[in-house]
Amino acid sequence: MKKLLTTVALSIGAVSSAFAGPYILAGTDADDHGSATATTNVDGWLFMQRALENLAQAPSLTNTSKNVAILGSTGSAQTAALSAFNKSSLATSGWTVSVISTGDFANFFATGLGTTSILMMDSGNNVGGGVSGSQFTAYATDIDSFLGAGGGLFSQANGYQWLSALLPSVNVVGSSSTGLELTAAGNAAFPGLTNSDLSAGPWHNYFTGTGSIPVLAVDDADNSGPDGVAVIIGAAGGSITEPGDPNQIPEPGTLALLGIAMAGVFLRRRR
Repeated sequence: MKKLLTTVALSIGAVSSAFAGPYILAGTDADDHGSATATTNVDGWLFMQRALENLAQAPSLTNTSKNVAILGSTGSAQTAALSAFNKSSLATSGWTVSVISTGDFANFFATGLGTTSILMMDSGNNVGGGVSGSQFTAYATDIDSFLGAGGGLFSQANGYQWLSALLPSVNVVGSSSTGLELTAAGNAAFPGLTNSDLSAGPWHNYFTGTGSIPVLAVDDADNSGPDGVAVIIGAAGGSITEPGDPNQIPEPGTLALLGIAMAGVFLRRRR
């Protein structure tokens, strides 16, 4: 019997699994409150850069295409997103960036996700050239599947209509205040970023009902806003429909391998 149990453990241990991808959801419009020098992003654009760098280095980002897709941004929103990428470590480590027009959304979500590692959404109507979150609602299940397959996501305050369609337990509250404070998790996630960088302009959404999702930045208690509310949240793993829950997702063939293992148990028992 002891030998039988050892055989089962080795067989199941050989079955591989993967975690869902990382995501950062922000109630900010950092793309409207930043700038750049020839070599350095400043304020909100630095936050965007650090968010991309965090996602790119996350162990749960198992999509290895090394491409960031900027979803629909034009004008100022696109300028900020491109600066965040071009001045990040991604630009010098083999990553590429592409801009997907809103007119190409249907085709992209149907055929382009397999060659994309990180989706990047702007702050919607809060920035020139932004894309309203309502334009992503039709693709909510595609976004969820993308994360479930090990892709990454960075989004700002675009209204989050697509998020509420996927995750009713998380409430996105519209508000406006200035002043954010990084949590311990936020300081670890965004090295070199300061509270001042995040507080260059107002934020527009905060999240409630977040459960176990790590909170990366909260409203600064020194201002007139709702003290301590979660304005930036994120997790290194877990489907967007089960945030912060890094449940293992069986890779293709897992159930078949498990079936083979159990068949071996049955045959050994017969002997």
